[in-house]
Amino acid sequence: MEIIHDLYADALSISFREGGKVKKTIEIAPEMMLDLDEKLRPLYLEILGAKEKLGKAATEEVSMKNLVFGKNKPAKIPATA
Repeated sequence: MEIIHDLYADALSISFREGGKVKKTIEIAPEMMLDLDEKLRPLYLEILGAKEKLGKAATEEVSMKNLVFGKNKPAKIPATA
């Protein structure tokens, strides 16, 4: 699992599995999209307006990890980090 926070778009992307092909996307809540594979297993979750929905502290923590590990590029952060 990987978590990426795009500071400019304020979008949080969570990748549950790599390499799956998206078969269907469903909006599970306003501005929260879940991508499913052909067996309807979750692949990716995207949350737009992440600061509003998850809180500023949570998104800043992910952003700081991106800055440290990603060297000013969007970074893939393991969820266990």
